[in-house]
Amino acid sequence: MAFKGMNPEEGREVAQFIMETGQQMLEHIDAATQLVTSVEWIGPDYDAYEGDWNGFIGGAVSQLIELMEAKSKELNQHAEEQDTTSNNG
Repeated sequence: MAFKGMNPEEGREVAQFIMETGQQMLEHIDAATQLVTSVEWIGPDYDAYEGDWNGFIGGAVSQLIELMEAKSKELNQHAEEQDTTSNNG
């Protein structure tokens, strides 16, 4: 009989890696944001740049981190379902 399903422990490990990667990205982005806001730069160009940066962080980056968290949770759920199926089968 062919293997069907997932190795739940392996799925959980990958889910944890995805979650940790998202958190690491967030830490790096926070550090980059601190650098961006620490630049000695006054005027409308900086105001525009800072606004664009904050929009990028609040938009695309935030969405990416949220999606990584959701995918991690989804993979954990599949691992739980696999455990349930395997224990009942």
